[in-house]
Amino acid sequence: MAAGGTGILVGDVGGTRTRLALYGRSTAAPRAEAVYSSRDHAGLEEIVDAFLASSKAKRPAVAVIGIAGPVRGGVAVVTNLPWRLDERALARHLGIPQVVLLNDLAVAARGCLELPDDAQIPLTASRPAKRGDHLAVIAAGTGLGEAFLVWAGDRHVAVPTEGGHGDFAPQSPIEIELWHFLQKRYPDHVSYERIVSGDGLGALYDFFLSRGPREPRTVTRRLCDGDRNAAIAELGLTRAFRPATLAVDLFASIYGAEAGNMALRQLAIGGVFVAGNIAQRIVPDRRAIFLAAFRRKGRFSALLGEIPIAVVTDPMVGVLGAIAVARDLRKAKR
Repeated sequence: MAAGGTGILVGDVGGTRTRLALYGRSTAAPRAEAVYSSRDHAGLEEIVDAFLASSKAKRPAVAVIGIAGPVRGGVAVVTNLPWRLDERALARHLGIPQVVLLNDLAVAARGCLELPDDAQIPLTASRPAKRGDHLAVIAAGTGLGEAFLVWAGDRHVAVPTEGGHGDFAPQSPIEIELWHFLQKRYPDHVSYERIVSGDGLGALYDFFLSRGPREPRTVTRRLCDGDRNAAIAELGLTRAFRPATLAVDLFASIYGAEAGNMALRQLAIGGVFVAGNIAQRIVPDRRAIFLAAFRRKGRFSALLGEIPIAVVTDPMVGVLGAIAVARDLRKAKR
């Protein structure tokens, strides 16, 4: 691949997938894009090398990569992958003058500001406002990502968090029983991420299965064939097997409760964006359950009832955010 380009490489690195896209001077459409299985590669360098080699374009001038994990001093450790990434080392290895690593949810939050209306499913009468008030972004995927968009008077500033690792707070007798079940499985810490992401739906299913009835052989075979969580979601959404249905319902409730917690912590009265593949499948279908848990905040229930919420349907929202950050970097250099 030739050197001396002016393009932009953007990426979204998650515990399951890594999305990459290469843009020229115009960011209207990518010159090349691809999705890779993260766990099939030893590191990000390997993935980017293969992607850039296949694109046959000049080396980009800047790369903005969202990482599923905390970023400190230009160094990131991916929470659900054995990867350690360093901006300077990546720049040297890839031959790209400027490489910027950012928390993926901070990047996705920036991308939410770029979303058109047709890339959102509103759960409330109004949509999140993109000016004037704080916003919150929550995304259940391999992990539970959380970020805020803090209104700074003339623009939003994306603030990453690791709030998904906060302590799970049971709110009902069944949730207290669930906590005891999960505490045996995760004796070190029962967090929201253990429930509302990754294998969380499977853990909820196991909990309800432990209370009966016995799992039919047809269901057992179905769960062993491919993505177990996806199969549980399908069984639950179609109400084909009661433990799966209860798991989906409680998933939506706990997800809604934590989204409401986020709104309270930041006073995100501008709205909440709910992102991630899991949200697209479960939250709209269990809208009433999600909203009830979101708003069940005692003396602040009325305030929570006024907060707009939308489900993000664009899987490239992280890439949209990375493009926006790259554009900001190019403007700052002029």
